[in-house]
Amino acid sequence: MSIPLKELIEHHCGGVRSGWDNLLAIISGGLSVPVIPKIDAIIQLLPKEDFDALHDVQSGLGTAAVIAIDKSTDIVQAISRLSDFYKHESCGRCTPCKESTEWLMGVMSRFQRGYAVLREIDMVELTKQIDIKNFL
Repeated sequence: MSIPLKELIEHHCGGVRSGWDNLLAIISGGLSVPVIPKIDAIIQLLPKEDFDALHDVQSGLGTAAVIAIDKSTDIVQAISRLSDFYKHESCGRCTPCKESTEWLMGVMSRFQRGYAVLREIDMVELTKQIDIKNFL
């Protein structure tokens, strides 16, 4: 914690493939935390990785498994795969997670195929309700 994210990625993880200009986004804490677009990652997050800095960019530390996503990644396809994973891995005990993961998988599948409705983009914000702190 509190190590500069740039240092973590460059010195301990081998850097961003083809350099920092090729960075698309960062997932700061494993697959269950929000994706941080490049602009936020570089300007706001890179000075340090800790709970406060990640909270400031509406993400989290989660499992602390940092994933750097470069521009060769189809971000819609990647998030679609993540939603599929969580749909199958959800325990199904809490209604927001049980209902939202299946709904999100459907929306992301439509995004990926090019059949989504414009208003669904903003509706994806509902996934922020799938958060353990809401149930404690």
